[in-house]
Amino acid sequence: MAKNNGKLPLFILLIALIMALCLVIGASNKSITTKTVKFDNVSIANEQTTNDSKDNEHAPCVKSGKIELLCLMYQNIVADNQAENSYEVRVSTIEKDFIELKDMGYKCVDRGDLLEVIKYKKAGKYVMITFDDGFYGVYKYVPTLLKRYNMNCVISVVGEFMEKADKQNYKTRCSYMNSKEVATIAKNPRVEIAHHSYSLHHIKNGMKGVKIAKGENEFIYKERMFNDTSKLEKKMSGLGVKLNTYCYPYGEYCRQSENVLKELGYSMTMTCNEKMNILDNKNNLQLIGRINRAAKYGNIKNLINKTCNKK
Repeated sequence: MAKNNGKLPLFILLIALIMALCLVIGASNKSITTKTVKFDNVSIANEQTTNDSKDNEHAPCVKSGKIELLCLMYQNIVADNQAENSYEVRVSTIEKDFIELKDMGYKCVDRGDLLEVIKYKKAGKYVMITFDDGFYGVYKYVPTLLKRYNMNCVISVVGEFMEKADKQNYKTRCSYMNSKEVATIAKNPRVEIAHHSYSLHHIKNGMKGVKIAKGENEFIYKERMFNDTSKLEKKMSGLGVKLNTYCYPYGEYCRQSENVLKELGYSMTMTCNEKMNILDNKNNLQLIGRINRAAKYGNIKNLINKTCNKK
């Protein structure tokens, strides 16, 4: 047997040390890689959470699986070269509203549609467009937009405002529709004419709109409310219009007014309570909340967020 003079064990020891060093380096690299992957995953998750939070911050307040009704309240529509305010918006503004509502997934409905939606429990996002007071600007601009964007609307009229317009032979920015114009627009299948009182759209003598006055006898109130409602019904009947919806002037109502309207067969009443309506039965069509479309909110999403976050 040949002698190794101690060189072979030394060589083997050197090889063992090199292998051990490689294993240590490999383990270290694996550890670093693992930490990097974990860090990247956390970063992605955090970024996703942040984005979701931002989206939720600007999302309308809706509840999935529910029948959600957004009811928008407009008053007058003015030309694009005229100033907007809390109760008047430009033609281009309402056109942008219609486009935005469709982009947000809202389906425009009328009273008949709502009754069917409730009957068959068709969950979803619905919008109803309403115009108060019967301004001439609505007559002038809205029908074209309804047809262009396949929308419907409710136009509530006041009897004495129509009478005033009947006596005028000119139109201004604040003019109302006269009887002939109301009869004409009522023939549009996209339009429902609603009751807005005959002569109670005032704040006077301790009364605001149709709400019962403090200390007023209930019997006297009911008679007053009944007579005023019946007066406009008779006028509209003469124009070939049947009224089924009542929009409360100033959004003011009371238990007694609801009772009178139920007796007269009104299937829907509307307030100015700014909220998102959640519907589950036909009785929900009483005291529908509406959001005033003030120009200052810029767009519908801002308007909804303002309402949903309202304390």
